[in-house]
Amino acid sequence: MEERNGIPVRLRQVTVIRERARQETVVLEADGVYYIKGETGYLQFEEENELGRVKTTVRISTEEVAVIRSGAVEMRQTFRRRQETPGHYGTVFGRWAMAAKTDAIEFHYDDKRKRGRLFLSYELFLQNERSGRHTLTLTFKGV
Repeated sequence: MEERNGIPVRLRQVTVIRERARQETVVLEADGVYYIKGETGYLQFEEENELGRVKTTVRISTEEVAVIRSGAVEMRQTFRRRQETPGHYGTVFGRWAMAAKTDAIEFHYDDKRKRGRLFLSYELFLQNERSGRHTLTLTFKGV
């Protein structure tokens, strides 16, 4: 696949965190850009949260997904099916070691309709402590 210019997209990210009987759902909607370089897809968007502005890049290849955040939050986490992968999360308040034990990665992109869906299911560990089972569903479509 040849390199292409990015297409503007509207995206919706739904994260569900389950820890014992507790469940929390976090929804983020943003405008971004999706582009393909070689065999890898990239989704970039910005958000404003209580700490400030955060730029997120999601790199999607056949073997792994990487989430890289910069700005008010510095984070890098790679996800590989059936593997535990290290990462980190940092803010002005400190930096923490993370790890993700990934169960599932599903990605579909319909070039004709300019729509995509990324699904991740993983167990997250912060500073070696289990912090719950997470599912992340990111859907996007060209605008």
